[in-house]
Amino acid sequence: MPALKQAFPEAEVVFKPWKGDVIWPLATKNADEVDEKFAAEIAAMSEEERQNLVLVGHSLGGRIAARVTSKLGAKGLKVKETILMGAALPYEDKDIISMGKGSELPILAICNPKDVTLKYIYAAFGGEWSAAFGANGGIGKLENCREYVVPASLVKEVPVDRFWADVEAFREVANHHALFYVAALKKIIEGEELEEEIMIPQDFITIEWPVMDKGIWWEVIEEREGWKLERNIITGHARILDPNKIRRAWGSVEKLKLSFRKNVER
Repeated sequence: MPALKQAFPEAEVVFKPWKGDVIWPLATKNADEVDEKFAAEIAAMSEEERQNLVLVGHSLGGRIAARVTSKLGAKGLKVKETILMGAALPYEDKDIISMGKGSELPILAICNPKDVTLKYIYAAFGGEWSAAFGANGGIGKLENCREYVVPASLVKEVPVDRFWADVEAFREVANHHALFYVAALKKIIEGEELEEEIMIPQDFITIEWPVMDKGIWWEVIEEREGWKLERNIITGHARILDPNKIRRAWGSVEKLKLSFRKNVER
């Protein structure tokens, strides 16, 4: 709450409680049970109130905010803006696809492709076996949505509890903490330029790893500035390699074409 007040000094910040302090699968279930309630509360507001309302959600709170915004859009209603910070829901979720209709200003999605919790733990323990939007972004461009990446340097700069700060590996694991996302949000609000970070949306969960690239089993579909989109001639699946021959994504050819064009040719 204090961090949000610093980001929005002129605003009245209201926290909407829900049962999120439980094990992850149950917290996910609880998150998906409150969006109808919150959407109904906002729908009951006057149009003027909604025009001044900004929804902000981190992690599963971002999941709730995305679903609420989508439900409002389906009713022809809009809030002023929705801000998602490390949103914990699948990158292809139907509410991610449609949420842009429920926000007057473009939805501000702050993602972190190095967020260990979202990139690996979310998929393994969340029960959804999908790349999380908060670490992935959209596989293609989303309607009425702007995506920003939390710079790696910012993760190292943000003050955190000493237990996490003193050990680099701990800090990397803790990078799902809201403080890192709020720090990026504050820079965006203040008009500061975030350092350029390339986010390659995944199709399947990917461990970035150096690969063999001798062109024996792979054909190049597209190539630009050292980046390659390749298809395996045996299995038919695709992968994206960066200029250092690190596999950054793998999955279907159709989806990785969208990912490649969105991020490498931007």
